[in-house]
Amino acid sequence: SIGREGWGLASDGRTLYVTDSGSALYHVNPDTYEVEKRLTIHDPRLRGVGKDGTPTTGRDIFGVNELEWVDGELWGNVYPMYQGTASECVARINAATGEVIGWVDFRGLLARQREEVRRSPHNYVLNGIAYDERTRQLLVTGKKWDKMYEVRLQPRPDLEPTHIEKHCSLGHPSGQRVG
Repeated sequence: SIGREGWGLASDGRTLYVTDSGSALYHVNPDTYEVEKRLTIHDPRLRGVGKDGTPTTGRDIFGVNELEWVDGELWGNVYPMYQGTASECVARINAATGEVIGWVDFRGLLARQREEVRRSPHNYVLNGIAYDERTRQLLVTGKKWDKMYEVRLQPRPDLEPTHIEKHCSLGHPSGQRVG
């Protein structure tokens, strides 16, 4: 069964991909709604924390929310709300393994919103991703944002782990509530 809440939903035309506010990625049969596979969304390049508090190599990514199928990848914003934070970064996920294969940093879009939204970023998070495969048009927006943005991504080297850890507000590496 699927965890606490249904958060993200996307499809590649064969499988439904579902997230549940934790670090799980479910593969669901679109005809029967049976869970066929459960994976952990994980970035092997980031630093994590084990159950005993010791540092680990690799980090589970909690709170993957809005999902979209983009050019053979699963993209999801990160909203670890149970930890009182929200991210302006989107994880690019290999749907077959759950491994994060890259990140897109959308910082700067929230700053363009009205003051009410900017004052409370954990309530008005980046969480709208839409992709038109035919036109290759990518749109992003957020909760109660004034604008939707058409984004053209430029190929560039992947963001370094230090950039992600410093700028993406991923919450506590253990996935536990903080504060």
